[in-house]
This record gives sequence, structure tokens and C-alpha cells, in this order.
Amino acid sequence: MPFLSSRLYISFLKVLSNDFKKGFSLIELLVVVAIIVVISGLGLFVGLDFYKTYALSSERDIVVSIFMKARNRAANNFNESRHGIYINSDGYTVFQGSSYASRNQTYDELIKRINSVTSSGLQEIVFEQLTGNLTTSAGDVMLSNGVKSINISLNSEGRINW
Repeated sequence: MPFLSSRLYISFLKVLSNDFKKGFSLIELLVVVAIIVVISGLGLFVGLDFYKTYALSSERDIVVSIFMKARNRAANNFNESRHGIYINSDGYTVFQGSSYASRNQTYDELIKRINSVTSSGLQEIVFEQLTGNLTTSAGDVMLSNGVKSINISLNSEGRINW
């Protein structure tokens, strides 16, 4: 017999037998559930913050590309006209003309905005044909998601900084 004593052997058999109750107590289950809830709650907050940051940087990329599109159309003298952008609560309108009010509506392009991002600052930006310079005043467009903000600057020469 490989065991040192018969008493130890009997104890070993009792452990292997079904005499002991098996399973988890209610307190053990509650502790495990509480740990899972805390970990998933932290993950939810991190995930929401990641989404908001992604939406803001995505909106910045869209706005910058819209500005570049309008400036390039004006600099390339597309349809021999000025081109601009009008920013409102619905989104961004790329237009052809010397102002939003006097634009040629057949060339309008409406780009929707992400709902969680708001903008402030310049509302109408018009680029001069052939040069791409601003005909409106230079300034900033600020995008915000309520937690973080990104500033896009336009100078009088049509340079876009972000």
C-alpha cells in the first residue's frame, strides 16, 4: 500500500466519495457575478469613449476633405466659378457660386453630418477661382462631441490646418 497510514487512506477515500456536498454557495456565485458586472461596466465606458473619439476624428477627416474639394474646384476653375461650403445643422453643402445665397443649386452636394458631432465657427466658406484664396473671412471651424473638440483653421490664402 503506497499510503503511510490507514488513517490517511481512509481520509483520501472520503474525499473521493460522494459524502461531501459539491457545488458553489450563493455567496460565491454573487461574488463572481459582481466581478463580471464591474469588468463589463468598465469595458462599456471604454468602448463608448473609443466610439466618440473615432466619430470625431472621422468627421474631421470628412470636413477637411470637403474643404479641399471646394478649394480644388475653385483653383482649377471648374465651371469658371467660385466654390464654397455651407455648414448647417443637417450637414455640409458644397456649392458653386460667389455665396450660398446666390449659388447655382444644380451643382449642390449635401454631405450629412454624424449626429453625435456638432460644429461651430464659420458657416460659409467661399474659395476664389484660380487662386483658391478665401473670399470670405478667415477663421476656424470647431468640431465637438461633447467631450473633446477639434479645431480646423482656414487662412486667407485658403490653407487648411487641422
